[in-house]
Amino acid sequence: EGHGTGTKAGDPQEAGAIYRAFFGEKEQESQDPNDVLYVGSIKTIIGHTEGTAGVAGLLKASLAIQNGVIPPNMLFEDLNPDIKPYYGKLQILTSGKPWPQLPAGVPRRASVNSFGFGGANAHAIIESYEPTLAKQYIEKKAIERSSVAAIPFVFSANSEKTLSTQIETYLDFLENADESDVNLRDLAWTLSRRSAFSLRTYCSALTLETLRNKLTAKLEAKKNDNKALGVRPAHKTKTILGVFTGQGAQW
Repeated sequence: EGHGTGTKAGDPQEAGAIYRAFFGEKEQESQDPNDVLYVGSIKTIIGHTEGTAGVAGLLKASLAIQNGVIPPNMLFEDLNPDIKPYYGKLQILTSGKPWPQLPAGVPRRASVNSFGFGGANAHAIIESYEPTLAKQYIEKKAIERSSVAAIPFVFSANSEKTLSTQIETYLDFLENADESDVNLRDLAWTLSRRSAFSLRTYCSALTLETLRNKLTAKLEAKKNDNKALGVRPAHKTKTILGVFTGQGAQW
C-alpha cells in the first residue's frame, strides 16, 4: 500500500524506494515471473484524508488480507514514465485479484507506507493470523532471501575525527575479508546494538563489495569535498501549542 503522493516527482521516488527495498539493485533482479509485488494506493478511491491518510491505507491493507483479495486502483490509465524502470516487478492492478496461493501456515502479508507533511515517514508490515506457522518453510525462505533484503549499517561517535577513524577501522577489516568471512546481518546487528553517540551516519548494502564502496565514498567525500561525515539529531526543548478552531474544539 503506497502513500501515493500523486505528484510527478513523489511517485517515482516512492516507487524506486519500494523497488530497492524489496528487490535490491536492478542488476540483481530476480528472473522468477512470480516474484512480483502488487502496489496500489487507496487515494485513487477516496482521495487524500490528510492526517488520517495512513489509517486509511492500513484499513485497506487489513481488509485485503482478511478477504484474500488484492484491490484494484481506480482511474489508472497511463504510467508515469519515471516509474517505468521499476514496473514489471512492481505491478499496479486495475481489477481485483485473488490473493496468490500460499503454502499451508504461511500468512498473507502487506506493507503500508505513510509520509507525513513534516518529513516523518512510517512503514508498517501486517500479516494474517495463522494458528500454526510453517516454521521450517519460513526459515528456509528467510535464508533464500537473505541476500535480497537491504541491510542498514549504522555508525556513531562524538566527533568527526572519531567517526572517520571508526569507519576506516571497519573498512580495513572488510577489505581483507570475503563473503564467507563476514555475515552482513550479524555485522549490522552488532553495529545497531552499540551505544548511539551524538554524531551519526549510516549506509545500506546487499553485498560486501557494496558496503566497502559506500564506506569508501563517505571517507572520500569528507576528504575531497569536505562534506560532513555524519549528522547530529536536533534536541530542541519541547513547547506547548494550543489550537482554538473557533468551533468549540480545542487541542
